[in-house]
Amino acid sequence: MEQPWLDEASRMNPYTYHVTMNAAKAMEKGLKDEDIIEIESSTGGKVRGVLKVMEGQHPQTMGIAACSGHWAKGMPIAKGKGTHFDVLIACDLDHVDPVSLNIETAARVKVRKVKDR
Repeated sequence: MEQPWLDEASRMNPYTYHVTMNAAKAMEKGLKDEDIIEIESSTGGKVRGVLKVMEGQHPQTMGIAACSGHWAKGMPIAKGKGTHFDVLIACDLDHVDPVSLNIETAARVKVRKVKDR
């Protein structure tokens, strides 16, 4: 996200930096487009993001562009854009593949509305 061309291409889609969720599931939870939501993983990580509801996404999933949500001053192009997915992932031996030691790339989460945008 720090590469200017990738950021430019990402900004061509107004929802690249949003968190996506199935439309029916969002309605069930009382959520709508542009709501500010908090996502909390089963391991305790919490992040906030802007919601984009969509058809065609499995109702048991949420989508986050995994390389966004940077906060460091040394990344001025990427800073403050999107949601920092890595906070939701546990990095310990209980959450890796025992053969390859690859970290799990999915997290069980719960979501709540923080406020309307």
